[in-house]
Amino acid sequence: MNIQQQVFKKLFGRLMPLIMFLYFISFVDRANIGIASLTMNQDLGIGTAAYGFGAGLFFIGYFLFGLPSNVILARLGARRWIAAILFVWGLISTSTMFVHNAVELYIVRFVLGAAEAGFYPGIIYYLDHWFPLQAKTRAFSYFHMSLAISMCIGNVLSGVILGMDGLAGLAGWQWVFLCEGLPAVLCSFVAYRVLLDSPRDVSWLTDEEKDWLVQKLAGERATKPMGSSTSMWSVCTKPQVWHFALIYTTLNIGFYGILFWLPQIVKGMAGTNNMITSILSAIPWITAIVVMGFVAGYADRSHKKKKFVAVPIFLGALGLLAGTYFHNYPVLALACLSLSTACCECPVGPFWTFPSRMFDGVTGAAAIAIINAIGNLGGFFGPYLFGLVSTGSNFTTGFVVLASMMIISSILAILVKEK
Repeated sequence: MNIQQQVFKKLFGRLMPLIMFLYFISFVDRANIGIASLTMNQDLGIGTAAYGFGAGLFFIGYFLFGLPSNVILARLGARRWIAAILFVWGLISTSTMFVHNAVELYIVRFVLGAAEAGFYPGIIYYLDHWFPLQAKTRAFSYFHMSLAISMCIGNVLSGVILGMDGLAGLAGWQWVFLCEGLPAVLCSFVAYRVLLDSPRDVSWLTDEEKDWLVQKLAGERATKPMGSSTSMWSVCTKPQVWHFALIYTTLNIGFYGILFWLPQIVKGMAGTNNMITSILSAIPWITAIVVMGFVAGYADRSHKKKKFVAVPIFLGALGLLAGTYFHNYPVLALACLSLSTACCECPVGPFWTFPSRMFDGVTGAAAIAIINAIGNLGGFFGPYLFGLVSTGSNFTTGFVVLASMMIISSILAILVKEK
């Protein structure tokens, strides 16, 4: 085993498990409202449009606070800032159990988005400063794979917790937010101890391995067209940033539209109880895990990444359109949703190599934050538009809207210029 293989093995073995688990918690806290809504909506007296608005309002706070949060991370260091983010969002997520009406839900979702805004781009920035190019796509993909894992386990776990309805005088959906919000608070202390800011600081790399990794990363950094000397705010004027942001936004309209409505779509198709709905809702995410692992391996061996972005997104759009045709056949419709979910997930790892090849330093943090913040506005528009155009259990128009956005995303990805 050569030194590169030794370093990569340690990076994936030492850093990725914790980072994946933190994102697992992040997405459980972000998306558990989907399962909670099966009983929460009735208790709070809110309809489909109001629920879609509330679920998506998370991303308005996320959008407004993403850039400042990531710039603070670049200056303060990942160790302290990511730990602080975990602690605060855990408390806010838990507080969702105390909402009594739609307005209170809107406020909590907005504040949760603001608190969590720096985590995802912060981890992307962190991975970019630890993993060389040959391992970057896999690192990004494995990180994002924990989203799918969280939806598999999280949906079923939330379904089990939802069954605790009435225990200690709390509704099932209140138990969901309580049990799934507190782990983020506890993990903030672990993150502070483990996520050190530089390879020089860790004890699990030898001096030779540290030298190799630091030199490798420094060499790659020197080849980036827009390094630390580029003005942070001038990044906002770069057309590449807006191009990447549009790709991510239109993809996320489709992705989050599926994510937040999947339990209700499945329940409407299959007519099952809440527990069975939770289990069936995990199937698309299991599919996504398998497909992501397959795509990540191929993408890391290829210098051209855009085909691993454009093609899956287009196939995901076709899956949604096929789902409208098979909506009266639950098994086939679920298969189409599984295809779409997997094809929304697997392009994300290759996608993040686009900005990581171009930007570095504080400007890199700013570029990643801008792309992520704007892109995640799709998380607001996707669920809201889907709820707005859907009537009752008829989701056909919603599927068409999401598929249209994903086709636009695929076309924009094809237009990316790669070296």
